[in-house]
Amino acid sequence: MYKIKECMLNRVIFSVSALFIAITLSGCMQSNAATTDSATTTLHKPQKVITDNTLKIVNAAFYQTFVLGEWRYKGARNRGGTINAYIQIPGPLDMSKEVQKSYLQKAICPSSANTSMWNEISGIPLSVHIYTHKQKNSLHVNCIDPFIRAG
Repeated sequence: MYKIKECMLNRVIFSVSALFIAITLSGCMQSNAATTDSATTTLHKPQKVITDNTLKIVNAAFYQTFVLGEWRYKGARNRGGTINAYIQIPGPLDMSKEVQKSYLQKAICPSSANTSMWNEISGIPLSVHIYTHKQKNSLHVNCIDPFIRAG
């Protein structure tokens, strides 16, 4: 008789525990779905398509800058919805990575004088990469569109 009561008590405890776990998981899934949906709608804006013409316009903006000197502009590519502009340099720069990134943003990223380029790529991320031998080992920075107003 004692074994039957103990067995019934264990079953009740197990059932109640399983019910609490199911309720908790259901609440977590509903909460996650609600926050994921709202984050998705605020973060995912439709992005313009990167066409060959878009890349030609970006290339034209950079080629002008690297006609003279030892740095060689190697072209822009569409990588995962980002325009990546590659510049080969003759040797490593004698400055920290943070200083290099700051330099790239301030001196190498196209300025507001490139209005037509910025209008063409509006809403498309632009990254500038510098490298010595292999593009996959590049240092890169995301350029800031000078025409986007913080809001």
